[in-house]
Amino acid sequence: MTVGHTLRSARQLKTAAIATIAAAGLVLTGCSDDAAATQDNAAQTTTIRIAPQAIADFAPIWLGMDQGYFTEQGLDIKLVEGGASSAAQIPLLLSGNADVAATTATAAIQARSQNMDVTIVGGLTDFAQSDAVDQSGLVVAGNSPITGFRELEGKTVAISGLKSVSEAVISAAVEKSGGTPSKVSFIQAPMPNLGDLVASGGADAAFLIDPFLSKATAAGLKILGHPFPLAAPGVPGTSLVASTAFAEANPDTITKFRTALAQSVDFANQNPDKVKAALSAQAKIPAEMLASSKNPQFSAIVDPASLTEEINLLVRYGVLTDTVDVNSILLAN
Repeated sequence: MTVGHTLRSARQLKTAAIATIAAAGLVLTGCSDDAAATQDNAAQTTTIRIAPQAIADFAPIWLGMDQGYFTEQGLDIKLVEGGASSAAQIPLLLSGNADVAATTATAAIQARSQNMDVTIVGGLTDFAQSDAVDQSGLVVAGNSPITGFRELEGKTVAISGLKSVSEAVISAAVEKSGGTPSKVSFIQAPMPNLGDLVASGGADAAFLIDPFLSKATAAGLKILGHPFPLAAPGVPGTSLVASTAFAEANPDTITKFRTALAQSVDFANQNPDKVKAALSAQAKIPAEMLASSKNPQFSAIVDPASLTEEINLLVRYGVLTDTVDVNSILLAN
């Protein structure tokens, strides 16, 4: 072996060593960058506090959380204690105790009519377009002589909330059937008790939503009819509402939330058994009670025309005293 060759070999070894060290440095730098990126993603996670309702309408949120749709958008959903009713959800938003709340579109409209700064940022359910898929209905006693909505004149109808969309739509169904809505009396009771009121004679009819509708018919009550498909097919049911301040301050978060919501709603519509399982687990309802019940019609988007129709019904039948501009209550899609 010559000296020249030895020196060249030494230089080559030195060069190789330097290259190896440099490569290692690049690898380490790459690992460092990846770790930093992971930390940045974690730091960018946004928490949204949602006030839920333990009803089937809320199932897309439960399922979306389980499926990771919100996590994929960098959102951490925290469920906070909700109000006892849709109207009770609104103060949670205005007080800053929740960012988003599940409430009826009607409750949001009523709040807006009273100059409360809330806005609908997404949908959950629409009322049914046809009797065949309707999960709600008006029931009477099995031996009741009432055979149609017109015959509710002079009768008492039990509903879960006075001055509600149910009251307006039942009134509309009576009028569409040739009756006089002002001759119908409405009383209020909790949804689980409405069927018992009819069975005991405390009311002539009651408006029920599954699973309580299925339970009532199994107990011998009969369905008089379906007021929503008749008088207000497809109007918004339960919606997701935020304070206007939150929506305006967090447009990117709302966009990501809507993306995850759309995925969650699609999943819920395609997996009806999972909707029932989620409701059973979250609302502590026995699974057998849900076996014959119908799921809601889930929709992530609130249609402005349908919402306008609902507002007009609320005004026409005295639930609202003044109309509300749909653009003031519905965040643009």
